[in-house]
Amino acid sequence: MKSIVKFNNLSLVYQSIKSETTALQDINLSIKEQEFISIVGPSGCGKTTILSLVSGLIKPTTGEVLLKGKTPNLNDNVCGYMFQRDNLLPWRNIEKNIYFGLELKHISTASRKEYALNLAEKYGIGEFLKKHPSELSGGMRQRVALIRTLALKPELLLLDEPFSALDYQTRLELCDHVFEIIKTEKKTAILVTHDIQEAISMSDRIIVLSSRPGRIKAIHNLDFDQNLTPFERRKTEKAKIIFDKIWQEIQNEKQEKL
Repeated sequence: MKSIVKFNNLSLVYQSIKSETTALQDINLSIKEQEFISIVGPSGCGKTTILSLVSGLIKPTTGEVLLKGKTPNLNDNVCGYMFQRDNLLPWRNIEKNIYFGLELKHISTASRKEYALNLAEKYGIGEFLKKHPSELSGGMRQRVALIRTLALKPELLLLDEPFSALDYQTRLELCDHVFEIIKTEKKTAILVTHDIQEAISMSDRIIVLSSRPGRIKAIHNLDFDQNLTPFERRKTEKAKIIFDKIWQEIQNEKQEKL
């Protein structure tokens, strides 16, 4: 598989009138097509900033980030963004919520709508299309948010703690659903999360960032049986070993910062 995202000697400095803060420093990373990457690290280390750079929302101070060999552009429709909250519009039913991204991008054609509806049917949303967000559980709402994002046909999904607002049981169930959808649709994904177990359960690789300024402290390549679901991965001895290692890496960073 060829690379879809590359970071070359990337650093980012936030500047204000009174001061400047180095958020990321000397990031070098390549992400392959159809790879699932998770980014973990101490609070404030720049995890979400990386997603903003990949999407083109902000530009690096030095170095570069390349998306399919080019500088990221918000108008390219290469990336789809999934946030902590589902951000569904309460006055719209589920079908119209799924179409909302298409409308914003001015690509709400009959064929695109049909594609969106097919996704909804394929992944268990079809019977809820005429309902409103308030009638759905939190997990179902997040699944709708993912279908809305996939309707745009992005090649890369940026997942910014999409399960953090959900209760634990729902998170476990939704991890399995989202993992299945991303793999079935052959998408590349970058997940930002504070939950190390969540990262282990879904990822091909885990990037551990240092305390601010965020640098790549470690990269863990995971080689689980591809037939295991995220929930099944969590129960393996291998997952426990990886968790302990990453936990210690993050704790060491916190201690060094004191």
